Amino acid sequence: MKNTPPRYSKIFFFVLSLAIVLPAAAHGPSGHHDTATATQEEAMKAQHERMRSFKAAMSSLLEAIVDGNGSLARENASRLMETIVGYEKDAPHKNIARIKEFKGFYAELKKRIDRLSEETRSGVIPKTAAAYGRVLETCTSCHAKFRD
Repeated sequence: MKNTPPRYSKIFFFVLSLAIVLPAAAHGPSGHHDTATATQEEAMKAQHERMRSFKAAMSSLLEAIVDGNGSLARENASRLMETIVGYEKDAPHKNIARIKEFKGFYAELKKRIDRLSEETRSGVIPKTAAAYGRVLETCTSCHAKFRD
């Protein structure tokens, strides 16, 4: 990493490893489409499209963090916030009876994205990286209980 003080390099490697390993592990194939009604299938398609947009925004944000590009980080944090619009209507892929807990993960995700946006506005890249890691932590925890 160019011109990055050594004390910050550990946090970048930590965030990078979270960004690559944990979300990938949470996205395995599942049979949740096998028993879905047509209405449920449409809702799942919309949910999956939001997840694709979310993942793309997170990837771009990670790149901005690693590059130390504060303005691009702010731009992608705003983009990330836009991708979660509609999540409050989503339902889990499994453990459907625990919908209240699922909605709690959504609330926590929104709160952490809000904090991430604040950190991008501060311009302090290591704090932005830490906030990014906390968003990923929420994603991974939710996927572990409600995805596969």
